[in-house]
Amino acid sequence: MTPAGKRITLISVGILALAGAGGFLATNLALRHSITLNSYGNPVGGSFRLMDATTGTMTDKSFQGRWMLVLFGATHCAEDACTPALRAMSAAMDEVDPGKRKMVIIFVSLDPDRDDAERLRQYGEGISPRVVAGTAAPFALADLAREYHAPVEKTSDPEWDYAMRMSPHFVVMDPQTHYRGTIEANTDQQGMAASLRQIMAADAPTP
Repeated sequence: MTPAGKRITLISVGILALAGAGGFLATNLALRHSITLNSYGNPVGGSFRLMDATTGTMTDKSFQGRWMLVLFGATHCAEDACTPALRAMSAAMDEVDPGKRKMVIIFVSLDPDRDDAERLRQYGEGISPRVVAGTAAPFALADLAREYHAPVEKTSDPEWDYAMRMSPHFVVMDPQTHYRGTIEANTDQQGMAASLRQIMAADAPTP
């Protein structure tokens, strides 16, 4: 290899190393820092900031204009409850919103130690394009869970050592980030679709 070729190779390796380090630092910063949560006057729910499945940051503002259904759990979910609930809600949304433009599921992982960006990406893609998964640092997740009235509970698991328990219901936020109600997470697809239609048809709360 010529001296010029060696220099080009070294420069290329350096650029790749810097890019990798930058991605690592961005992910860790996203997991260690949070913003002050704003309830927007809601009795349940409000603002959020999460590290998403691309190691970027997503907030409630990222989905303004769409209905958000927020569920807490983890990819290692106690009693394997999260995947069936997410699949059922995704199918219910397809009934109510066949154009797939008005509604999104925000799946908040309570297990940032194991649910990194790549795992969250694979998990969401394996369920539905409607599922957007994210996580944050433990202290930030605790604050967010309180805002959305979701329990944070770790249980022992014979296969995974431990698992995180799924929140008992989806929290429904309208396109203006107003709290509009909840839907039980263990309801079947037909029940979820009926609840969605009822909630969406109800009058919006007064600001």
